[in-house]
Formats: sequence, structure tokens, C-alpha cells
Amino acid sequence: MLRYLNPLAWLKWFGEFVYLWFVSAPWRDAPKALPFLGLLAFLVVAGALSLSSASQWRSSLLDTQLRSAFERDDFPTAELVLRRKLSSRSDDAKLLHQLALTRDARGNHDEAVDLMRRIIDTKVFAPSVEWLLRDQYIGKTWANLDDAQKKEFGKLLATLSEERPKDLNVKQLFADYLIASGRSREAVLLLEELMPVQPMRGLQAAAIARKNGNFSQADSLAEKTLQVVEKLMSEDPTNSGIILAVAQNQVFLKKYQDAVRTLDLGVQRAKANRDKVKLNQAMGDAMVAWVNSLDETPQTTSKQRLRVLQMLEAALRYAPNNPRVLTMVADKVLATANDDNEEIEAIRKSLVSGTSPGISHFLEGTAALMNNDTEKATRHLKIAAELMPRSAAILNNLAVAMTLRPDGDMEQALKLSNLAIDQADRPTPHFYETRGQILLRMKKFESAIPDLERALQVSSLAPNAHRALAECYKSLGEDGIAEAHLISAEQLEQEAEEKKQSAAKAAA
Repeated sequence: MLRYLNPLAWLKWFGEFVYLWFVSAPWRDAPKALPFLGLLAFLVVAGALSLSSASQWRSSLLDTQLRSAFERDDFPTAELVLRRKLSSRSDDAKLLHQLALTRDARGNHDEAVDLMRRIIDTKVFAPSVEWLLRDQYIGKTWANLDDAQKKEFGKLLATLSEERPKDLNVKQLFADYLIASGRSREAVLLLEELMPVQPMRGLQAAAIARKNGNFSQADSLAEKTLQVVEKLMSEDPTNSGIILAVAQNQVFLKKYQDAVRTLDLGVQRAKANRDKVKLNQAMGDAMVAWVNSLDETPQTTSKQRLRVLQMLEAALRYAPNNPRVLTMVADKVLATANDDNEEIEAIRKSLVSGTSPGISHFLEGTAALMNNDTEKATRHLKIAAELMPRSAAILNNLAVAMTLRPDGDMEQALKLSNLAIDQADRPTPHFYETRGQILLRMKKFESAIPDLERALQVSSLAPNAHRALAECYKSLGEDGIAEAHLISAEQLEQEAEEKKQSAAKAAA
């Protein structure tokens, strides 16, 4: 019984069967079977060809129907044809992409998005990636994306960047994404790759490198960019866009005098009025940057302060409505309000008269605020706010004036302070200190703390900010933290007094 179950025995019997069949076959009569074998082979080949042709013919017919349906915007027919084609090629990315487009055209947008995502989850198909980018992300602000969307946005861009490494638009989008997501070091590499065709991307990379503390890399990138745009300017000396690019690089490299010369030459060469206006505004910005660089070393002498005012007087001639110039003029006029030097006083008056009425009222109101004349300050600052409703500095100072008045409307002051912060391109700690003090007056202690903490960055604001924070924390029951802020305030005030006495002795 066991031998019938033995596989070796079965193999032996099968081998004997094949051998006996082979030796017993009538091989002499084999030629008589050749016609049959030939006919059988012909039928097999003809059948295969017939099936192949039928398949090709069917596929060609479906392609024609699909093309015709798309040309007529007949999306129901197009979808029917696509589903027939997909029945035999269910993983064809191109067909699935077309089906997604068809579903979108028929008003099933969410289904189309899901289908596009399924396509790129299984394989890389650039058209689907590009469609998702355009549909879901291009044109939207970074702040409006949640974490999952930001992650998908980056994944799509990385995929498309790999698929199209020479596509500059994709590279630019990816660089912007890396910057927004805090991956600035990776962004610098992409921006460098864009430099040959978009030179000012080099300056952007330089700014990022400087922000990251890579000062030598920043200067190197800016120098390379400057060389490129200077060559372009030599080839096209009247192009205001190129002239502006040269000046921006010079300002970045702190070559302020060169930047002023470049812009002055550009203004002289400019043919269109809009180009002159643009270059004049840039001149104002360059002069402000120059003054800011001078402010890095205290302007202790009348001669130094006079030089700054003269520079601002020149800036006003070029850009009388530039908000940065006007803000700087206001700051310097107020800073020299007590300087009795005749030349400084003459230029100060010239600066005030050279500004708009709104700025004049702002200066008068702010000077009154510094002299604790809150009634006069409020009057002039209200007029300034009406004349220049978009000036963040005016709104902030008006909020301060209202806060200092015994009968001040704190709710209105808070609205003004919020508006000032919203309208400022880069709100300074002064703005936050104003809002913090208002919130303190309104007994909104927890809300006041973050703003007052920001004010600690500025030495002139720090003592009052420490005292305000001490009051906030004490009201919240945090006596230990309150005491620490009081000690800090007293130390800063003592240091300021010592410096003042030292300066008085030196002057004597």
C-alpha cells in the first residue's frame, strides 16, 4: 500500500509511460501529420493576431471617443470612456488623472482632490502633483495653512522639484516654502542655484545667511550678486530696475555712499516719471539705512548730530513722502529738541517746515507729550491722525497721550494701540509697551505681561516696563516675580543716573 503513495514510484511509472509511448509511436507516418500541424500553427498565430488587432482597434476607438468628448466638453461621455479604459488598466496614472479632471469638471471637486492624492500615493505623476499644488496651495498665505497642509505642501514641492530639477518656478516655490517653514539653510542652497538667472535671489540668500549669523557667507553672496547686477547695469545703464538692484546690494554691504551715488545717477537717467519716483523712494530708504548705521555709535557731539540732520534734509528733498524718512525725521527732530546749537536749530526748523502738515502736528504733539503737556499733545496728535490715518507712529503716540490724561478713554486708547500695531510693518517694542501700559491701566494684567516683556528689549523702556510687570505679577499673586522686577527697575534707574552724572562731569 505504501508503495502507491511513494512519489518516487509515481515518477518511475510516468517515465516508463513516456518512454514506451515514444518508442511505440509510428514515426514513419509522421510526415502525413505535417499539414495538420502547419494548419494548427497558422490558426494559433491568426487567433493571436486577431485578438491583438481587436484590442488595438478597441483601444483606438476609445481614444478617439475620449478625445472627441473632451473637445466638446462632454464630460459624462468622457468619464464613461475613461472608466471603460480603466477596467483593463486600473493603475494607469494618466487615465486616473484624466478621470480626476473630469470629476472636477462635473462639480465633484473634493472627489477629484482625493483621486489626485491617491495617484501620487502610489506613484510619482508630475501632472497630478502640479494640479494639487495649484488647487490647494498656490495663492494661499502660509499663516492660513494648518500643520498637515504645510507638511503636504512641502512633500508636493519636494516631489515636483525632483521630477523637474531644471524648472525655475518650482525651485523658487520650494525655496520660499523652506524659508517660511524655518529651513532657511536649505533655502540658501536653492537661492544660490537661482542666482545665474535671478540675480537678486543672491541678495535674498545673503540676507538669510546674515540672519543665521553667517556673516562671511552673507557678504560673499552679496558681493557676487553685486558683480552680476553691476555688469547688467553697464550693459543697460538706463534700466531703473537694475539700478535699484545695484543700490540694494550696496546698502546691504553698507556701501551707503556708493548706493547714494548709484541712485542719484539713476534719477538723472530715468526717463519715465514712475521710475524717478521709485528711485527717489529708494534714495530715502538708503539715507535712512545710512543714518541707522551712524546711530550704532552714539551721536554725542553737535557736529555728529548736525551731520545726521543734514542727511535727513537731503533725504526729504528726494522722498518727502517716504514713511521711513518721515519717521526718522520725527525721531531726530525730537531727539535734538533741547539742543541749542544754532545750526542744528536752523536745520530742525527746516526739516519741520519741509514735511507735510500731518508730520508737523505729529512733531508738535510728540514734543508736548515729552514735556508732559498731555492736553496739547492730544490736540496735535488727533489732527495728525486725521491727516495721516495710516501712520502707526502717530496712532501709537496718540494712544500714549490718551493714556496719560486723567480722563483718558482707555477703551479708545486700546483700539488706537491695536491699530498702530496692525498698521506697522514691523512694530517696535515701543508700540507693545504702549499697549501693555494701557492693559495695565485697564487691570487686564495677564494680557499686559507679554507686551511689557517685549518692551524690556529697549533700555529706555526697560525701567518702566519692569515696574509695570512688578505691578502685574503682584496683582496676580506672584510676589516673588514682582519683587525681582522691582529690583531690576531700581538697578537700571541707578545705572542710568550714574551715566548721566558721568556725562555731566565730562561735559564740565
